[in-house]
Amino acid sequence: MTKTTKEKKITGSFHLVGKSTLDSKKRVTLGNKIMVKKPLAKMKIDSFNVFIDEEGNILLVALANIPSRELWVHQNPEVMENIQKGLKEAKEEKVTKVKDLDGFFDEL
Repeated sequence: MTKTTKEKKITGSFHLVGKSTLDSKKRVTLGNKIMVKKPLAKMKIDSFNVFIDEEGNILLVALANIPSRELWVHQNPEVMENIQKGLKEAKEEKVTKVKDLDGFFDEL
């Protein structure tokens, strides 16, 4: 089976966060250096995409898996837009208190 990879140009600004050495199995541990830094400290990261350039520089892009039952939200731009709008309105305290929740849902 042939494995194909997609070439993707990555741009951005990077800064040094520390130095790591390889262990006896050629592994690098990064958790104590990068997972405590913003914005990663608040993310629920479970994997990384790994990129390498012609000079051997390595770039890790943090990823978080989405449960399959929630995937439909991310695949539907209209639903995602409505959720983001609702979160923004809630943050701005543009909310309405509902006294009769059952009646409210019946009206929807």
